[in-house]
Amino acid sequence: MRNVREVVLAGICAAVIGFGTESRAAAKIDISEDCWLNVAVLGQAHCKLETDAADENDIYLRRGRIILSGQLKDGIQFFVETDNDNAGKNGAGSVSTDIQDAFVDFRLLKSDSAEAWVAGGLILLPFSFENKSSAASLLGLDYNAETIQFVNSFVWRDYGAELHGNFGRKVSYRVGAFDGYDPYATAAIRKNDAAPLRCTGHVAVNILGTAETSSFYTQERLQDAPYVSFGAGFDTQPKATVTIPLPGETAVEQDSDAWVVDVQSGFKAGPVKVTLNGAYYEWDNGVFKGATAFAEGGVKAGKVEATGKWILVDPDSGDETSDYTAGLNYFFKKHNVRAGVEYRWGDSNDMVLGGVQFLL
Repeated sequence: MRNVREVVLAGICAAVIGFGTESRAAAKIDISEDCWLNVAVLGQAHCKLETDAADENDIYLRRGRIILSGQLKDGIQFFVETDNDNAGKNGAGSVSTDIQDAFVDFRLLKSDSAEAWVAGGLILLPFSFENKSSAASLLGLDYNAETIQFVNSFVWRDYGAELHGNFGRKVSYRVGAFDGYDPYATAAIRKNDAAPLRCTGHVAVNILGTAETSSFYTQERLQDAPYVSFGAGFDTQPKATVTIPLPGETAVEQDSDAWVVDVQSGFKAGPVKVTLNGAYYEWDNGVFKGATAFAEGGVKAGKVEATGKWILVDPDSGDETSDYTAGLNYFFKKHNVRAGVEYRWGDSNDMVLGGVQFLL
């Protein structure tokens, strides 16, 4: 009965406050024939009920963004966004505004069989389908964040340059060199100033459909045309982190290495649309050594979708956690207006998450 009560309460919270929402109000400003600007606002809030948590009943702003994107001339584009994330979580009153993405993208090559661009700035690391997916098109109400164990990154982003493009319609690639962001100012480890550049990349091969080449992947395409994208990625930085030694101790440098194999897919089966995604990761860095994985799926009939998810976090030392999530979504207008509720159980705390999403 407690679980049923929590699910109902979360749904009421989401419906009443319109939270778990993600909104984007965009306006395109045409400056000249090949110069334009998009101005957008994106917001997302969550209503969460979690057993044995510091704040068992929590309503907070998950994301609050101002987004500028556009084109300066043919072949030169840009993207900039701010974020106010997790404002009000666990009752916190302060709100910080961060520059989360800021890059310029230059086209190097365009032909019938290939295209190549190079982007420079603060960029989502091109490592996996999951961490490079748009928050506006997730299968669940949020990312499978437990499976991403980066060091030297700012919410999965880093300063650097990325070469990206495609070969035909079936193969897309992304590879870049990055500085290694330092998020550990007060922790036991920090970014090593003597570290070489980080190298990160991902290749996607489509056996069905077209490989995506935009700045962000679409995790759930909600289209009739079938697609199956297989991917593989890597992330490496020698001597990436260094411990902050106590008196009498010696600082220890730690390399960072990771790899992933992943898949995103969708197809129509009779009257329903099916989405199946998954990934397996291996990590060896200063904060996590071990494997993570997830598998998730959704079956959409009309405007109703049932979802399921399994997440594994398996450190080389310490306890393995395996969690399951079941969800139900209602699409008023695809991802433009969507409501949902999820229930998680397993080795982590039981949790109910309610949400409503809209995009304009």
